[in-house]
Amino acid sequence: MNDTTVTKPSELEIRVERVFDAPRDHVFSVWTDPQLIPEWWGDGTVVEEMDVRAGGTYRFKTAFGVVEGEYREVDAPARLVQTFQNHLQTLEFEDLGGQTKLTQTMRFETTEERDTTMNYGVEQGAKSGFARIDEVLAKLVARNA
Repeated sequence: MNDTTVTKPSELEIRVERVFDAPRDHVFSVWTDPQLIPEWWGDGTVVEEMDVRAGGTYRFKTAFGVVEGEYREVDAPARLVQTFQNHLQTLEFEDLGGQTKLTQTMRFETTEERDTTMNYGVEQGAKSGFARIDEVLAKLVARNA
């Protein structure tokens, strides 16, 4: 199993890094394919809207409420920038030849917002979410083998 690291590189940021055992296009699709979102978000998540392009929006109905935002940049399969809850989220997908390094950077308006999010359980949430993503990726890799 690959380790997930969570750091605070600046007063306004949280960074999560993880290497996935799947090609970059598969890992990118986990964040951009509306059919795959419910598989790893779980808890009966319903994708109500997902327009993956700069200026496009997304809206998911989850067991915990509605999650919505806007895509600011889409550079498939290398980079995705979107608003998410109370921050700007940048996802960078680095091709490692059969594996993909994901760097997720969350940028907040204030240090207090960053710390509140950190205390809310970002590290545990990332680890459990990424474990579910591993399962989705294993199915994708098997389908395309």
